[in-house]
Amino acid sequence: MEAHKLPLSRRTHQKSRLGCGNCKRRRIKCDERKPICSNCVMHAIECTFSNPNISASPPATTRRFRPYQPASESFKKKHSEEFEVEDQTHISTNSIGTQCDFDITSRPSRITDQSPILFADLQLFHHFTASTYRTIADDPKLYDLWQIEIVRWSMTFPSILHLILALSALHLGYENPDQRHQYVQQADDHFTFGVRSVTAVLAQLNEESCQKVYISAVLICFVYFARGPRAGEYLVFSDQGLSEWRVLMNGVKLILHSYHEQVFSGILEPKINPEALSVSPLLRSELDEHILRVQAVQQLVNQMFLTETDNYIYTSAINELLAVLNEVYEKRSSQKSPVGLMQVLIGWVYRLPDELTSQLEQKEPVALVILAHWAVLLKYMQAVWFMKGWDAHVVVGVWCSLEAEFHPWIEWPMQQI
Repeated sequence: MEAHKLPLSRRTHQKSRLGCGNCKRRRIKCDERKPICSNCVMHAIECTFSNPNISASPPATTRRFRPYQPASESFKKKHSEEFEVEDQTHISTNSIGTQCDFDITSRPSRITDQSPILFADLQLFHHFTASTYRTIADDPKLYDLWQIEIVRWSMTFPSILHLILALSALHLGYENPDQRHQYVQQADDHFTFGVRSVTAVLAQLNEESCQKVYISAVLICFVYFARGPRAGEYLVFSDQGLSEWRVLMNGVKLILHSYHEQVFSGILEPKINPEALSVSPLLRSELDEHILRVQAVQQLVNQMFLTETDNYIYTSAINELLAVLNEVYEKRSSQKSPVGLMQVLIGWVYRLPDELTSQLEQKEPVALVILAHWAVLLKYMQAVWFMKGWDAHVVVGVWCSLEAEFHPWIEWPMQQI
């Protein structure tokens, strides 16, 4: 019998009816990972494995390819309970889903797990790869990282994709003030989906995903600043409750504490700069003045009747700030883009001990005075489009939170902004 006439046997494989409800509805293979299957993680939807009482997510409605239409809902200033940290000493896996004044739970989003891409989204994607990426790096050697590598990651990691689109929308809004409202709405939509997506992935944080989750956190940071200062929120403290920024910092600390070596490897491995930096003569007198002002805060610490622990915490923060001052003025002397200062300035906040951040939230006067002398440095980033106004916002927030007897201690920061 000729080979081509042999009957073909049907390949058999083991079928399973134990997949999650969403995968069954979409008729795709489920890997049955619990508590959240990989497909639900990728599409940032609630998996029926994690909550057996829910039904499969409703199918997405098919929409035609059309220009962006602004969402009907305006920006909501509402804190989502889904992402609150119940215990300040405990870092939740939801910490990266920072409140950030974006309502990401109750607000319907125009973006679904099966939405066709919109023309406006293509515009945002193009703008990021053509322009925005240059504004978040101070060294041309890092351009490829953001323009090529991170964009490549976004093709398989939805949170990165939506967060770069959100940042691009805010950048376009900055460049086109007459259309800012429309672009902000687009940014809100993409930020909503981006945070929801990365929060789902956090539940399964591992060596494979840690770098992408970290980049998502960095992008959330950029979007937070680009959205602009908000009344009552002053980065490290707020008028009410836990500051949004601390929630974000807790999420970053969780990632780096668990996977520091893995995060800063490969394309994210820090590049050693062989160039020795020094403070230029033009900036030396300015640096000396700032150093004297910070050292004067130590006199306030010495005058207060503090516990040994508080004295140590404040003195350590002041010494850290003095070191940051020198690094900031060295970078300023290099005449590179001031966006490079962000890593140095946010690094000081990141390293603050929990005891000091708690005192800032309680508006302890000495802690606030120290913060005001740090916030002055933000004015050197005013040439960066997403940092405008933050220096004055934080320093004035400190002034309003201090009793009058402590105002003389921050007169100099107030004069600088």
